[in-house]
Amino acid sequence: MEGERRLVIDLEEELAFSNTIDVFEEEIQWMKISIFRLPKFVKMIKPSVFTPKVVAIGPYHHHNNDLQSLEAHKKRALYKFLKRGVKSLDIYVHEMMGIVEELQCSYVDLQEGWKDQYNFIMLMITDGCFMLEVMRNDAYHCRYYHRNDPFFSSHAMMHNIPYMRRDMLILENQLPILVLKKLVSIEMDVDEEEAERMITELVVKFFVPRLYNDKDDLTEFTKSIPGIHALDIYRRSQLFISTKTPQFPIRKPPAPVPNFPVMRSAAKLHEAGIKFKRSRSSAFTTISFDSRHGILTLPEITVDDSTEHVLLNMMALEHIHAEAGSDISSYVAFMGALVESAEDVQLLRRHGIVKNGLASDEDFSRLFYNISQEVIMYQGGNYGSMMWEVEEYCQRWQTKCCVYLQHAYYVLAAGFITFLTLVSTVVSFLQWRNV
Repeated sequence: MEGERRLVIDLEEELAFSNTIDVFEEEIQWMKISIFRLPKFVKMIKPSVFTPKVVAIGPYHHHNNDLQSLEAHKKRALYKFLKRGVKSLDIYVHEMMGIVEELQCSYVDLQEGWKDQYNFIMLMITDGCFMLEVMRNDAYHCRYYHRNDPFFSSHAMMHNIPYMRRDMLILENQLPILVLKKLVSIEMDVDEEEAERMITELVVKFFVPRLYNDKDDLTEFTKSIPGIHALDIYRRSQLFISTKTPQFPIRKPPAPVPNFPVMRSAAKLHEAGIKFKRSRSSAFTTISFDSRHGILTLPEITVDDSTEHVLLNMMALEHIHAEAGSDISSYVAFMGALVESAEDVQLLRRHGIVKNGLASDEDFSRLFYNISQEVIMYQGGNYGSMMWEVEEYCQRWQTKCCVYLQHAYYVLAAGFITFLTLVSTVVSFLQWRNV
C-alpha cells in the first residue's frame, strides 16, 4: 500500500508541474511552428527522399558532412546579392533580428546551437539569399556570375539546378517564407505584402513554370492563402483550380462508415461500363464522376523520376501539419487503387490522363502502389462521395447487365426452340413427301 501511495503522489506532482504551462500559450507556440522534423516511422517509408543530396537549407541538415562543399557557394551568393544592391549587411541583420524569435519558433526541436540568435540569423540570411539567387537563376541573372560558375551559370541551370530544386522541396529542408519576404522587402524597398506576392511568383516560376506562364492564373494564385514555405506553396499549386475551369457541384460528403468502398482499378471500372475523360485542370482535386453518363473525369498527371520525391514530401507535410489538409494523400491513395497494373496505366494514357516518363507502365503502377501503402484515405469529402457514386454505378450497371443477359438468354432460348420446332416440321414434311 505504501508503494502505491508513493506512486500516486509522484504522478500527481508530475501532473501538477505539467499543468503549470498555460494551455493558451502552448496552443500559440504550436501555431507558430511551420517546419517540422519528421518522425522516424515516416522517414522509414523511403529515407532517401527526405534527405537532401546537394544543399542544406535551414538548420536541420546544416552540419551534414556530405553537404558542406556547398557552404562556400552560399557565401558567394550572399556576396553577389549584397553587391548588386545598395543596402548593407548591417541593415539586413538589424531587420532580421526584429523577427528572430518568430523565426526560431517556426522550427520544432531546434538544436541548442541555433538558439544563439546571431548564429541563427546569419544562417537565415545566408540560406535565404542563396535560395533567392538559385530561384532567380535565368538567362538574364546568369550575367552576374562567371560563365564557368559551377552553380549560377547557364551550364549550372541545366546540370546542377535540377538537383537543388529537388532538395528545396524536402520537408526538413525549408526556410520560413517570412525570411524570403523580409529579404525581398528590404532589397526592393517594398512593403511585405508586395514582397510576399513577388516571392510566391518566384517560387511558382522556379517550381511550376506551367502555372507561371498563364498570367491570369498566376495572378489569381498569388492572391490565395499565402504559403508557409516553398514546399507548401508548391503543394498549393498542385491543388489550385482557376476560376476559368468549370466548377463541379459540391457533393454532400457521406458520413464515414466501416464498409467504405474500395476503389476498383481503371480496367475493372472500364469493364463495368465507366468511361474516362481528362479534366480541363491539372489540379489533383479535379476528380469528378458523372453518375448519369458513367464518366469519370481525372486530371492529367506526368510522372517522372522526381514524382515520388515530391509526392512523399507533400504527403509528409499533410501528415504532420494540422492545417495542411489531406488532398495530396487522398489523391495518392486513390491513384494507388486506380492504377493497379500496367493495363490500367495504358488505358488512362489512351484517354490523355497519364504521361509516363518512367521506364515502363509497370514502374508507373508500382510507384503509386508503393507510396500509397502507408496512406489512409479520409472517408468523407469529395473523394469519399465520388467513390461511393462510382461503386453504386458499377453495381447498378452490373445489375442491368445481369437482367439484360437473363432476358437475352430467354429470347435466344425461345428462338432456338422455335427454330428446332421449324426444323422438325420441315423434316417431317420431307419424310411424308418421300413416302
